[in-house]
Amino acid sequence: MKKILAALLTVMLVFTMAVPAFASENEAEYNGNPVVIVRGISFTNIRYKDGSSPFEVNTGEIFGILLQSIVTRFALRNEDTLYDAFAEIVNDIFEPISYDKDGNPVNDLVSTQYTKSIAKSKYGYFDDAEGGLVKEAAKRYGAENVYLFTYDWRKSSKQLADELNTLIETAKADSGKDQVDIICASMGGMVTTSYLYYYGYESVDRAVFVSGAHNGTYSVGDSFSGNLHIDTEMARNTIDSMIDGNIFTDIIMNVFDRLGAFDYLTGYLNNWLNTYFERANEEVFRDNLGTIPGLWALCPVDSYDKAYSTVFGGCEDEYAGACAAIKETGVYLKNKDAVLLDAYNNGVELSFIAGYNTPGIPILENGVLNSDSTIETVLASNGATVANYGEVLTAEQITDEAYLSPDRVIDASTALFKDCTWFIKNAEHVATDYGTECNAFVFWLLEYEGQPTITSDAAYPQYLVTDANWSLAPLE
Repeated sequence: MKKILAALLTVMLVFTMAVPAFASENEAEYNGNPVVIVRGISFTNIRYKDGSSPFEVNTGEIFGILLQSIVTRFALRNEDTLYDAFAEIVNDIFEPISYDKDGNPVNDLVSTQYTKSIAKSKYGYFDDAEGGLVKEAAKRYGAENVYLFTYDWRKSSKQLADELNTLIETAKADSGKDQVDIICASMGGMVTTSYLYYYGYESVDRAVFVSGAHNGTYSVGDSFSGNLHIDTEMARNTIDSMIDGNIFTDIIMNVFDRLGAFDYLTGYLNNWLNTYFERANEEVFRDNLGTIPGLWALCPVDSYDKAYSTVFGGCEDEYAGACAAIKETGVYLKNKDAVLLDAYNNGVELSFIAGYNTPGIPILENGVLNSDSTIETVLASNGATVANYGEVLTAEQITDEAYLSPDRVIDASTALFKDCTWFIKNAEHVATDYGTECNAFVFWLLEYEGQPTITSDAAYPQYLVTDANWSLAPLE
């Protein structure tokens, strides 16, 4: 059962939709590097050749399956009925996008790819936060100088690096420039780091990582490792963060607490998870999601070895083809920090933006960590010391007060790039909608002359805070 719920977690990463393309609003001639925007994961970007989506979910049918299984479970006291229902649902949802044991897609799906600049592309752009980055870049630099990299997120890190390299070479040829500037968001951080790993940094002048998943996410690492446990307090925190606080909801939550409802429910579900763990891995998870190489590139390096053993232990020979690509990804994961450091030390200007003050997913053992709702802050920041959600750092956890956040939640001194990593309190994942101050901050980083640091501009210290309109102010 752990693996079934883990599968459902994966689909929560990002959903987007496309809208018509736009023309350049830039009136002055632009002589800088072409800008390549590497977007995050998009489930709507993969489809059958006839244009239909592989995610055709019949919510009525799902509800019927669940209702029947719940009634049977309580009438006959048969726990297997709930497992069977979830297994049927997960198989129906994820089988169309799965890979086989040889490491090949089960179905022949295609994805939208922008092979030219935005100005010349026949496709639209995405009407979301990353679309806001594209629109702002086109306004500033001209759509003919802006390139959007979209992809089939299921592919291996090497395949994605190859495809990004093709677009970068196109941008260089079109512009006559030797280098590009990159803005990468979410999974785009992993894709960009993979490019640097396989192709080097000579073609990159600077890169801005926005809510980057270059170190992965524990929603993948914990799920693949079987590190699933529902924490009562974190479940309560998650519910609190999802509902508007008012007297009515506060009363309901207090009643649940007094009745012990949270403790009972989490205890029941944890027992259920433990009971069906192995069965779910063998019958559902491994073949539907465990063979997808792109997901393994989002596995944190400290989770990789256990995750690989959990998913493929005892059956590696049977899945030899799939495992080959996954092992190659493991080598990349263990070398990516050195790759980023090498690029930085050789003049590539790197900047990192990490959000915090949102609870993690309560079903994960690492759900206690601070996050931007999708990527854990410690991962997006390359190793800053971050207090668990709702807590502050103890004196023993603080290494350098000079890098301590005003709310005492983060000590950035342990981050790999401590002087060019920014933290935005209350920022959701990729909070860069068009026309917002958070969006403008990304372009300040991109346009700053030289390597921007946390002391370059008093308006942009290391710790910032945002609101519902994505305005920015120094955190005090």
